[in-house]
This record gives sequence, C-alpha cells and structure tokens, in this order.
Amino acid sequence: MINMFDKIDLYKKALDWAWERNKIVSNNIANADTPGYKAKDLNFRAFLLRTLNQEESLELVTTNEKHIKENSSNQDNSIEVLDSSLQMRLDQNTVDIEQEMGKLLQNSLYFDGVSLQLSREINKWKTVIKEGR
Repeated sequence: MINMFDKIDLYKKALDWAWERNKIVSNNIANADTPGYKAKDLNFRAFLLRTLNQEESLELVTTNEKHIKENSSNQDNSIEVLDSSLQMRLDQNTVDIEQEMGKLLQNSLYFDGVSLQLSREINKWKTVIKEGR
C-alpha cells in the first residue's frame, strides 16, 4: 500500500534542516565581529544518513595523504564546527562574511525548491481526491 505521507514527511524533514541551517548561518553572520567565534554549519551527510535510515556510511575517498581526512568524531552530530583555520583572522574569528552570505542564498534557494516540490505533491493529492468523487 502506498503511504501518501512518505514524500511529504521527507519534504518536511528537508525543510526543517534548511530552517535550522538558516538559523546557524544567520548566527555566524551576526557574530562576524566577535573575537574568537568559530563558524558553524550543519552536517548534511549526517542528516541524509539519518533521513534515509541507512546503516552504511559514505566513505570519503582520498588519493593523496594531503587530502582532507574524514573526521569521524563529528559523524553523528548534526552541527559541526567548520575547520577554517586558513581563514582565521588575528582575533581568532573564522567567519568569512562573503562565504556566509553565499550559504544563506544557497540555503534560501534550497528551501524554495523543497517548498515548491512539497506544494506540487500536495496539489497531486488534491487532484486525486477531487477526481475520486
């Protein structure tokens, strides 16, 4: 039997994730001048694995020892501190306002796209209900 709410639940989770990321990125922007503040972001991989209920992990493939290593300690956390030591200012703040504004725009577009998909899914079910009279 088809569960009509499966897709709607998935869209709800995606919107919740985008909403939470918006709060975190906005907080980063608000703390752009706070000495010692470390930029944060959501771990999309952990969200995706939890949402899809997959037990297997997605391995990060590296071909050189200088490539970024997977940080297994943050694997289960949904919020992680970004490793942006190359961008650290003299006051130990790691917020790059241009990057954060880009993330905010990207997140806004993601939210709008998921909202549109959710709206289309609801409209499909409305059509089915109306035609099924």
